[in-house]
Amino acid sequence: EIGLGIPAEPLFRSVIEPAARTGTGSSRPDSELLTGSPAHPQALRLRVHRPEPGVAVVLMSGEVDLAGAPRLNELIRQRLTAAVLRALVLDMSEVSFFGSAGLELLLLAQSRCESRGIPMYLVPGHGVVARMLRLTGLADRFATRETTAQAVAELRGAR
Repeated sequence: EIGLGIPAEPLFRSVIEPAARTGTGSSRPDSELLTGSPAHPQALRLRVHRPEPGVAVVLMSGEVDLAGAPRLNELIRQRLTAAVLRALVLDMSEVSFFGSAGLELLLLAQSRCESRGIPMYLVPGHGVVARMLRLTGLADRFATRETTAQAVAELRGAR
């Protein structure tokens, strides 16, 4: 452990799912999974997929706290620097804990998207993320959708 009960082992490992490849013959995966360690089952788990070219969907479950927010921030930053990205969807409907680090992360992601002229859709679900957004008065600040499918369908219609 490194102070305050934080384990010394890495909290995340990256696993590329071999079944989720592009149909274009590209070796770039359509989906990747970043998970918490077995010692931390509630750790933030991230799944990134691209339902169509230029659209990145980040599905999150577990806890968005000080331990997981830096990795999520880096993942979003990487996706936003991709030259072909035209939209970002953050699905937080399965998040079980959402602290102030998560709020900061959402505001930063939205700012980055706005500076690149890329729409960002948030799927907060009906749990802790939606509650935190209501309590802080930030619910109207984000373009929210009920489901990831709804956000992606809207993006397809906007082409």
